Amino acid sequence: MGIFDLIKLLTDKKIDFVLVGGLAVALQGYQRVTMDVDVVLAMESGNLERFIGAAREAGLRPTIPVPIESLARPELIEQWHREKGMPAFSLRGVEAQATVLDVLVKPVVPYADLRRDALMVELGSAQVPVASIPHLIAMKTGTGRGKDQIDIEELKKLMPGAAP
Repeated sequence: MGIFDLIKLLTDKKIDFVLVGGLAVALQGYQRVTMDVDVVLAMESGNLERFIGAAREAGLRPTIPVPIESLARPELIEQWHREKGMPAFSLRGVEAQATVLDVLVKPVVPYADLRRDALMVELGSAQVPVASIPHLIAMKTGTGRGKDQIDIEELKKLMPGAAP
């Protein structure tokens, strides 16, 4: 399942999410390559049930040896984040070149703020909520990853009022 198939799945199944990460950076205007889809989900039970059902239907499986239903157990997510520093619950299809879908479990910017300020972007036949530039910068700040620092610098150039 490719990137656009995953996004279409989320929108078709009425999953409440915001696109973040490299694809969101690209959709905001800085063209960069990414091989995964990063999202933040509304962590309410109905949305998680729809997400888990859609992921199962698509043949997505956690990349760690736990049941997919673990995503709906906040105490487990909190424990994994605290003890192992797990930033995302990763899912992938069975095919060798399957795109990874990362659900950020403890985003720096709360879901409600991400959703409120998201830019709606047309992607194929879907309207996709994409994290705002300031929120993407906040989420990429302090990760220690070189590609995130490059993204931050490029995103700053895209902000309204930025020097050309």
